[in-house]
Amino acid sequence: MPTLNDAFGELQAINGHLQTLHADNGNIIAGQAAIAAAIAASTAAINDVRNAVDAGTSVLKTIAGLQQVTNATLFHLSQQADAMICALEAISRNTCAIHNEAHIQTGRQTVIAAAETAILDITRSVNPAAALDFDRREEQRHATEKCCPPPVDPPVCAYRPCPAPKPLEIEKPREPR
Repeated sequence: MPTLNDAFGELQAINGHLQTLHADNGNIIAGQAAIAAAIAASTAAINDVRNAVDAGTSVLKTIAGLQQVTNATLFHLSQQADAMICALEAISRNTCAIHNEAHIQTGRQTVIAAAETAILDITRSVNPAAALDFDRREEQRHATEKCCPPPVDPPVCAYRPCPAPKPLEIEKPREPR
């Protein structure tokens, strides 16, 4: 049978174990507090990273919108350049044709003017009465044309503009959220 001393010894041993458990429980509580602080710090860091990523995404969306505006503007300018090149080619072709025709006509007009002067002189010297009658009719014709000019033939060349691109319509980039 156990004695009172044995029971007291057992109680002291139990008390020692309780003190060890109490110390271990304090260490566990301190560890839990350290873990909670580390989790809070990690959560704050994750939120900072998330905010930085959101800000970066917002900037990239703005840049993408501006790039779309730039691309549309360059496409429109390219179409306008194509229209200008077309018009310049037409001007160049027409100018060359006009120079060629003017050169041919100048030579022909020189020959015609010389022949006309010779024929007029011959005709006037052969038939002076007809020459006077011709002069009188020319004066009447000039007086009539002053009053009622004859119709003018339409020009042989009609300008046809090259197709122009549609006006540039740019949507304003949307503000990122």
